[in-house]
Amino acid sequence: MPFTVITLTNVPNSLRGELTKWMQEIAVGVYVGNFNSRVREQLWQHVCDNVQKGEATISYATRNEIGYTFDSYQTKQEMFELDGLPLVRYPLHQRKVENEERYGFSKAFQSHMRYKMENRDNKLKPNQNDSIPAYVLIDLETTGLDVERNQIIEIGALKVEGNHKEEFNRLLHVDESVPEFITELTGITTQMLVTDGCDRKKGMKEFACFIEDMPLVGYNVRFDIKFLKKEFCRLGLDWENKRCIDILSLVKKEKLFLENYKFSNVLASYGIDVEVQHRAFEDVMFLAQLLPKLNGFEREIRRKG
Repeated sequence: MPFTVITLTNVPNSLRGELTKWMQEIAVGVYVGNFNSRVREQLWQHVCDNVQKGEATISYATRNEIGYTFDSYQTKQEMFELDGLPLVRYPLHQRKVENEERYGFSKAFQSHMRYKMENRDNKLKPNQNDSIPAYVLIDLETTGLDVERNQIIEIGALKVEGNHKEEFNRLLHVDESVPEFITELTGITTQMLVTDGCDRKKGMKEFACFIEDMPLVGYNVRFDIKFLKKEFCRLGLDWENKRCIDILSLVKKEKLFLENYKFSNVLASYGIDVEVQHRAFEDVMFLAQLLPKLNGFEREIRRKG
């Protein structure tokens, strides 16, 4: 990941504070960090959008003929290229060059790299006739957050195999009363579990048969996996390590500057206007609406291992 330096002059304090979440301020207005190109591009765009009347510059290591490149925003100096080399000029009138290709290489090298990248992209591009591998969306409701003390009270899942979808939803009997704050959050009562719930071992066996060996997909799915593994162990069922895909981690890569990553807030940021009820199967269906809007999900589900 390339080393990056950003400098800020006369910018709002809020922008400086946000930048310290990603970079270290080693001097007034000078920030250093090390992250991938996607984060750098979104971070730089956020700086440009919020610099107001101030100035900003960015420089970072890259694989060009001199080993680095740079850019500026609302400064007197301006970057331009001379046969692939980035140089600085002080124009009489500030100009903003849009949609300019800035590869940092000579024209001959640009042509070679373009040809190489096009061939690579063609090899990596999935066949349009290839269907997305099957997976299972999951969500749980529990009596609390402590995996050692609390229990699963509801399992919701949706199996997706191409155009075929299969639903799974179970309430489970518990050895304790449902805490009042859980009832307030989910609407699930102890009496509901007694009346509509199924035997725990029977429900978990049915769930194990339902998910088979498919990847498990969920929002903050690590929480669900901890409870599932513990529950399988309690009931004497075998738990095979399954591949899991956490949608929360994909969202954080795409939405760098959300105020928080509560499920309801994330759904709203993708234009899904619903009220999250904190019921397992309903949340799974909301997640199914979110997946097509995530740029990284198809690539992740196709990834081996």
